[in-house]
Order: sequence, then structure tokens, then C-alpha cells
Amino acid sequence: MPTTAAGPREARVGDLLPLARLRARRIDATALLIPGADDTTRYTDALASRADDFSAWDGRVLEGPADGRETHRLLILDRYGQVYATHDSTRTDDLPDADALEEWFRFLATACPECGVIDEPGRYGPTP
Repeated sequence: MPTTAAGPREARVGDLLPLARLRARRIDATALLIPGADDTTRYTDALASRADDFSAWDGRVLEGPADGRETHRLLILDRYGQVYATHDSTRTDDLPDADALEEWFRFLATACPECGVIDEPGRYGPTP
């Protein structure tokens, strides 16, 4: 059973994040970026340019406030706030690009409780 994480920086695959704090809609998948100390403008602009592609799969990217840490953190969340993937890097070039996020959104858009959402998301990840 998933546990509730204290916040995005402490979240692990399988944890639940409180959706009210993230302001994520319950019908979408979310890529949540928590910027570290370095600038993320180039990365977020590249993702923003693909917003229509993401929305085709009910996906969107949210950016939390920068927390000044050394690493940036990107979380992949399903519609219920369950963490499916975490990515930590000092460089945005090492975070998933727009194509990878679209694959996650496609995967999560086709998963539903009635059809058998995978119980261990970190073990299987998105399908091609």
C-alpha cells in the first residue's frame, strides 16, 4: 500500500503526494518539477512548447518553487498523486525530455483501476 510522502523532495516511487498542495487536476498525469539552485528556463520552455502534445494524453507539467538545493527533481505522478518515477539531477539536460514525458503521459492515460493499474510502477515503467 502506498505511503503518503511529506513532500516532493522526500517522495519515493509508490508514495502518494497530497494533490491539494500540488493543485493537480484529478483527471491528469503530472510531471512535477522542483527546481534546485540553477536556472531551469531552457528546460521548462522546451516542455512548455509541447503542452498540446502532453494534453492530448491528459498530461501536464507543473513547476514548484525553487528550493535552492544542488539538484533539480522531477516527479511523475498519476491522477491520484501516486509517484511513478523520480529523477534527480544537477543538470536539466539529464532530466527526462519532452518525448520521455509524453511516453509517461501516454502510459498513465491508458492505465486505470478497472483495467489493472500496475501495483509497482518503479518495477515496470512506461511501455513503448
